[in-house]
Amino acid sequence: MVYFLKHKKLNILLTCIITLPLFACNVIHQPTPPVLIKNHPIDTIVAEYQAQNIQLSTATKIDQMRIMHIDLDYVFDPNKKQQQQNIQTLISRIQQIQPNTIFLQAFADPDANGSADQVYFENRHIPTRDNLFPQVLREIRQQTQVKQVYAWLPLIAWEFPRQDQLQYVENSQKVSNAYIRISPFEPKNIKLVTEIFNDFISRNKVDGILYHDDITLNDHEDVSIVAEKMYGAWGFKDLSMLRDPKHPEQFKFAQYKTAYLDQFAAGLSQVLRKQQPNLLTARNMYAPVVLNPKSEQWFSQSQASTLAYYDYNAIMAMPYMEDSPNHRQFYLDLIAQAKKYDPNLDRTIFELQAINWKNNQKISSSELAETMQLLKQHGVKHFGYYPDDFVQQHPHAAALNPVFSPDHLDHK
Repeated sequence: MVYFLKHKKLNILLTCIITLPLFACNVIHQPTPPVLIKNHPIDTIVAEYQAQNIQLSTATKIDQMRIMHIDLDYVFDPNKKQQQQNIQTLISRIQQIQPNTIFLQAFADPDANGSADQVYFENRHIPTRDNLFPQVLREIRQQTQVKQVYAWLPLIAWEFPRQDQLQYVENSQKVSNAYIRISPFEPKNIKLVTEIFNDFISRNKVDGILYHDDITLNDHEDVSIVAEKMYGAWGFKDLSMLRDPKHPEQFKFAQYKTAYLDQFAAGLSQVLRKQQPNLLTARNMYAPVVLNPKSEQWFSQSQASTLAYYDYNAIMAMPYMEDSPNHRQFYLDLIAQAKKYDPNLDRTIFELQAINWKNNQKISSSELAETMQLLKQHGVKHFGYYPDDFVQQHPHAAALNPVFSPDHLDHK
């Protein structure tokens, strides 16, 4: 209560209540977002679900998250007997590694293109590959000491059945290596995504949502008609910038796209908290955005906006993926840049890679353990790794356990 008796901060709080949507107002924990999109389509959805007055989560947060990030694509098997064996092998693996937090894939990506064309839960819009998520969630709850389970889901990287004929993100270069994503500027798409998530949350009591790394638009996206109409409403009349990376308004434009995407996720989270009030949220962020704030122009992501709209920023601290020549310096630079926005690193997660996807070679267990020790020595409180290979038992539990265990088990 003392905090709110300080006049300056009381005035800030009152200003926030008057001028911002509720999900953007949390003076103690969330900074003011750099840009605020007025009349965002998600606001209409929030009103339809009567979720305008849903408060931010007050759930107990784990002081030192130790995260195992699991792909259900590896657990799934058309042979149900084999699938049950896979589940039990996974549970034994969790018991060995002893994470206190699980990031559990809820979407199916059998073609490994990063976009969801199937899911592992029942819903009304995307084909269900198998109702596997609730099975695995139940086993984790009953057979392990895991404290929190987050469902890993995309926001816009959905591949709907072709007959739905939806608007997808369009790139001015016509060729893109990015995920297939529905356009976030089409209100119908926002409604469909909200219904998918609502179907999920009504059947699965999870502790949090980890939003996939699909919450991004590059400097050539989105050039769909519905997107360009939105840009005009923001005041951007010269849309040649979508074809000119050196356009003087590119960075300002990117800030608006960042805000738009993050407000979409925040409004969706607000709707979900109508059913599960203590739901926490995290989002995956690309390392270049942390290392160089100007990268927002190419990703439509920023630390400032992330910390305004999500509980945690899960940085993909993956030097092999970024072709870093000096891995130790890569981690130290990430830590230094993250502390500029989150000085105590209370809300920043470091996700390490267990595979070098450039050559499909596993990162040695000893290297992962050494990296975790380095992170701990420099004040990182929350870290984990992806993916866990429960079949090949990688990384090795014996190497990981000494550094993976939290220093103490307090909660905050």
